Amino acid sequence: MMICSSFILNHTQEANEWTIYPWIHNNCNSLSDKDQLRAVSFPDIHPSSAGITEGFSMCAGDFVEVYNEESQESAWDAVVTCFFLDTAHNIVEYIEIISKILKDGGIWVNMGPLLYHFADAYGPDDDMSIELSLEDVKRVAYHYGFVMEMEKMIDTTYTANMVSMMQNRYRAAFWTMRKDVSRSKAKKRQ
Repeated sequence: MMICSSFILNHTQEANEWTIYPWIHNNCNSLSDKDQLRAVSFPDIHPSSAGITEGFSMCAGDFVEVYNEESQESAWDAVVTCFFLDTAHNIVEYIEIISKILKDGGIWVNMGPLLYHFADAYGPDDDMSIELSLEDVKRVAYHYGFVMEMEKMIDTTYTANMVSMMQNRYRAAFWTMRKDVSRSKAKKRQ
């Protein structure tokens, strides 16, 4: 994912410059032969026209290891998590770090399901996994100083072939939360 993202961000000259055939090797659930041969061009907009400004961050590594550093504390105005929270072994730790790295008044935008990636890991060498309900995720966020500004559920797909006979859909949580200055300071005093 990182190699592809870096390539698109750093080596694209125009919108729809690159073309791939993502379904060429999959002959299941096709309505017609031409569906399997369908091309997809990307990116839909040129990256430099997307409003990406100084301070945009993308780095390889474990979220906890990279952002749970003193240098990251109160360093960010906004954090966007998309199909991300459920990748955690410990979602509480992710939320704590998001709160820690946001400036007071900072915004957290989230979109995604809670399909916990490590929920079925049972071996003796597997890290434990914490799987909270959406209700409990919001409670934890509140505990770490977040206030809900907007919330809704969105029906969506993830890497889907929209003309396939098979459609996997998510009813994903979408929200904007703000790190509340007064609640954050109150937490620091305790």
